[in-house]
Amino acid sequence: MGFFSFLFGNKEQEAPEAPKTPPPSSGSNDWESVGAVPQELAAKEVLALLEAPDPPVFLDVREAEELAADGFIPGSTHIPVDDLEGRLGELDPTRPVVVYCASGMRSMDAGAFLLEKGFSEVSNLNGGLSTWAGPLEKKAE
Repeated sequence: MGFFSFLFGNKEQEAPEAPKTPPPSSGSNDWESVGAVPQELAAKEVLALLEAPDPPVFLDVREAEELAADGFIPGSTHIPVDDLEGRLGELDPTRPVVVYCASGMRSMDAGAFLLEKGFSEVSNLNGGLSTWAGPLEKKAE
């Protein structure tokens, strides 16, 4: 049966089933499906927060090797993104948190995770440490 016959002719034939949309993946960059997306902050906004009288918690979710090579924002708490779930107890869910990584992708995932776990105020350093022009510290070896 042709297309037009299907449309205008034989009515008892059912239309082909539309392809089903796959469920959202649990992979990276699926923040909308989580229902909570961290607020994006530019580096200059994050710098102003760092210099505030009562700064938020700065959460660095990079690997230890990245901290050693590139440094970190002073006063940051370091919890690699893969360890975050097991170390949530180290963070206060009532305090504002600014999450960052090298480019802003892992930190966006981590921020969405924190919001999902009940953290009230979570922001992401847009572009990650690659956009940061503020002070950096390195651990003494």
